[in-house]
Amino acid sequence: MGRGGTHLPEVASLLASYNPWWREPKGEWRRFLPTFERPILASLQEDLRLLPQMVSLTGPHRVGKSTLLLQLVTHLLDDEGVPPQRILYFSLDDPALFVSPVLQSSIFDLLVEHQGLTRSPEAPAHYFLLDEIQRLPRWELFLKKHYDLHYPIRFVVSVSASPPIFRKSRESLLGRIKDRHLLPFSFREFCLYRLRDDASFGQLLRQLPPLRPALLAGEPGAAMESLQAVDEALAPYHGRINDCVCEYWREGGFPEVWRMPDVVRKQEYLWDSLVRRVIHGDLAEVTGLRKPENVMRFFLYLLTHPGTEVNTARIARDAGVTRQVVEDNFRLLELTDLVRRMHKFTASPLRVRLGNVKCYVVDMALRNAVMKTWHMSTADDALLSLYAENAVANHLMAWTEAIEVAFYRQKDREVDFVVSCGGNRHLPVEVKHRRVGGATEGMELFMKKYGAPLGVVVTRELAPHLDGRVIHVPLRHFLLAT
Repeated sequence: MGRGGTHLPEVASLLASYNPWWREPKGEWRRFLPTFERPILASLQEDLRLLPQMVSLTGPHRVGKSTLLLQLVTHLLDDEGVPPQRILYFSLDDPALFVSPVLQSSIFDLLVEHQGLTRSPEAPAHYFLLDEIQRLPRWELFLKKHYDLHYPIRFVVSVSASPPIFRKSRESLLGRIKDRHLLPFSFREFCLYRLRDDASFGQLLRQLPPLRPALLAGEPGAAMESLQAVDEALAPYHGRINDCVCEYWREGGFPEVWRMPDVVRKQEYLWDSLVRRVIHGDLAEVTGLRKPENVMRFFLYLLTHPGTEVNTARIARDAGVTRQVVEDNFRLLELTDLVRRMHKFTASPLRVRLGNVKCYVVDMALRNAVMKTWHMSTADDALLSLYAENAVANHLMAWTEAIEVAFYRQKDREVDFVVSCGGNRHLPVEVKHRRVGGATEGMELFMKKYGAPLGVVVTRELAPHLDGRVIHVPLRHFLLAT
């Protein structure tokens, strides 16, 4: 039977349950897959068509990576015409692997043997979709071996952690693997999901005039023209989109949470499955962290201060830990995909930035679960402004054109965000989600000092308009059309 052949019947039995399309390509297994598909799925399909490399899908637990892999199976079958027997899905989180170190070390060879693969350049490609691959010790070495031996295998693997956590593990795969990072649902995806029964809404979003190019180019007239077209297109949906805003801030972007029957279960799920599992599990295991409780205390402190400018000395004092603990664990906490750090703006790209920073939560449902703020009031301007700023921060950090997103402060004048795009081009963005909004002295100072041709104020309900070189954009328009 070949190397590890005594395990081959066992592996065949395991694979049968994971790969129902081998028996019934159009069978009942499809009924359990969500019909809603996130946009990243199309990117995965394109990677498989155009790139020779392996593809990895990284991201936090419970954001839908396993679902994406199984949805990819349906597209390989239906769109690409791949025969069912050439698509293999397996979860490396299966308990059967952990009862035998021999099975762990030979699992890749057994999968290859099960598929009857040889090192032939003319052989048709087989697709290996390997879920939770980080659970297998030395997984990157097994991938590298079978890739370098030129087996006819297209690998797509999922990793339940951020790419930096596994940076050292992935060093041997440089040039061999393309990563797609999956975070919780964005607001745009949330709206598409909530209004998925209205096909015209999805089509509308895909056809919206893009605001981002004109904003980054600093063209007030073009930006205002696009914004007016967006406002007119979205007008029939304003009420439903506004409902989605508050619902998104409360429920967050983890789809499994939405289906839970009550708030207590949602809170327990987010705390146990995400926060504790990531800090006490993934982070401690990979980095050898001896005191994960210090990182946890640090995280809880940041949850109460999203978007607040802080420094390590203040964090240490308020969180009740030493400054060295804060400095050592700040980097570790960033690796978890739970929070994001933002530095203070400096015009010099070579200058080392020290001192004050701002932190934003990757998904505000995590804050709701810990702080028990699930039932937020729409009359609480301060709280809604906090959530709006956090949403804009996460949105801007996803802009592929941005070299950096920072905050600006000069004495008592500040700008929430500055998007730098190279060529000495900067776009200042201020969030004014209270009932009265307007440009700030900080934005005026920044635009004058750095020659920014355009500024953006993200507002709550004010109609879109242009005030000199400052464009006022309703929050829903900004999150959906940029």
